[in-house]
Amino acid sequence: MSESVVEMCHCGKPLHYTDSAIEAMVRFLIGIHGPTVRVQLVSGESYAVPRHYIALHGLKGAELADLATRYDWQPVSES
Repeated sequence: MSESVVEMCHCGKPLHYTDSAIEAMVRFLIGIHGPTVRVQLVSGESYAVPRHYIALHGLKGAELADLATRYDWQPVSES
């Protein structure tokens, strides 16, 4: 008997796409670029934000620092 792994969104729910085409595109981008994207604020702070989270919830710069703390998104330095 094989167990299926349920991918989770950082909000705590299983991935909850309502459009399979968007999910397919995000998975494609993850395959090429990895599961996170570096998001930088005007202040210079940057965080590794999960692509699934952005696709499912959007992202407001004013909320990024609080979300990073809540979901343990790691700060990233300039590369």
